[in-house]
Amino acid sequence: MVDRLLSALWVPVLVIIVTAAGIIGVGELLLALAKVQPVAAGVREPISVVVALILAIVILLGATFLARGGRDSRD
Repeated sequence: MVDRLLSALWVPVLVIIVTAAGIIGVGELLLALAKVQPVAAGVREPISVVVALILAIVILLGATFLARGGRDSRD
């Protein structure tokens, strides 16, 4: 019984830690890329903008795929 309670506690805590680490990691990556090329063709941090756009597209496509491939909520 205690093992189940501990696993029920640690799983959400680990998910929060992994999510926070991912967000911080992506933020640090974008900040580092911003220093590589500060301005190009009038756009500030163009590499960071492109990488952020690609990440957003990948996340949206993944969410769309999961939403379409999932079970019907009426079942």
